[in-house]
Amino acid sequence: MDNDKIKERILEILDLFGMTGTKAAEIMGVKASTFNCKKNDNNPRHWFNQKNLDDLVAFIKREAERL
Repeated sequence: MDNDKIKERILEILDLFGMTGTKAAEIMGVKASTFNCKKNDNNPRHWFNQKNLDDLVAFIKREAERL
């Protein structure tokens, strides 16, 4: 999956579950400022990657199993 599709998917998931950027950053293991840079289209140095998406999905699955 390319970076644009990964970013789009991550933002869809965050919106669907009502997660804040701070919580998402914690889940992905990055600083909140780095997360915000990844969201910004004008910052070519930071972007979401497959690991970020995998971390987010794994967190949601773990939380769902706890229910």
